[in-house]
Amino acid sequence: MRTSSVTAAAVALGIALAAVVTTSVGVAPAEAAPSCSGDHITVGDLARGCVVDRGTIALPDGRRFAVPAAGTTVSALPVAAAGGHDTGDVSITNTGRAGVAVSLEHVWSGSPAAIRQVRAVHEGLVRGGTTAHPMAATTTKAAPTSSCTNRSYALLGYRWNTTIRWSSNPAGARAADAAAIRAGANAWTGTIAVCGRSITSNVRNTYLGTTNQAPAVSANGGCGTPNGANTTGWGALRSGTLATTCVWSRSGVAVEVDQRYTTAYAWSSSATCSGAKFDLRGVATHEWGHAYGLGHTTQASGLVMKPASTQCDVAQRTLGLGDAFGIDVRN
Repeated sequence: MRTSSVTAAAVALGIALAAVVTTSVGVAPAEAAPSCSGDHITVGDLARGCVVDRGTIALPDGRRFAVPAAGTTVSALPVAAAGGHDTGDVSITNTGRAGVAVSLEHVWSGSPAAIRQVRAVHEGLVRGGTTAHPMAATTTKAAPTSSCTNRSYALLGYRWNTTIRWSSNPAGARAADAAAIRAGANAWTGTIAVCGRSITSNVRNTYLGTTNQAPAVSANGGCGTPNGANTTGWGALRSGTLATTCVWSRSGVAVEVDQRYTTAYAWSSSATCSGAKFDLRGVATHEWGHAYGLGHTTQASGLVMKPASTQCDVAQRTLGLGDAFGIDVRN
């Protein structure tokens, strides 16, 4: 397993958050920050620097998030249907005493103190480069659209220290989902031969079978309350969104991942794909890339981690060079 500046920065974030949470103990009431609660906490409310330990954060774009526990980051990572509206990746970090920082596609909002703490750590990751995601460091090079020549990737600010043990909820599935989603999960594991190169990935998953539990991913594209179980499932999502992955992490270590696939489109899980359908295996490969800690590349990259999928995009089942580089560094 290789160590990177991303790992070091994630550790630094954990230390910073732990320090912030700890300092809230014993603060006199007169010095305490205001608190926010309720089912519609806005970014304007968060900007007051309020301490938040419960309730629902409502973003201006309509997505809603259960307030993460102090010291926890929740990230919502959608993949769009080509031509559809891309709501963008969002990351919400509850620092505890300093409040909550929100980042949506490079734009920060929320508590100024929390933003300073979280943003300072992540800007240190790029060392003069471009931040592709609030929890990411990006390596980019000008390259043609061939997935075997494009080296770009984005690393999110969390990794797994354990095997992801997950279950699928087939209720409402628009295609035979278990095998296709499992193939997407396994595309990133073990020895991977890609574009004339071979890498060995250390990310691991174990499929536990079906479950009646629903993933903590909301129809509006936000993330609900985690329950400690990693779950995939089906349901309504915002127009133009094919799937959304929610990941909860603490001190740079992922603790839960849930995925929701939309029931609004026609899907294919067959070996080949034809007609006006979306390839479930390809979209699942993309979403599992998020689960393992990879962010979006550009649409023109032609890589698995491009932000939108076309109908019957079976090429998205196979990692490109940048995807392989990303998972190799993510190890």
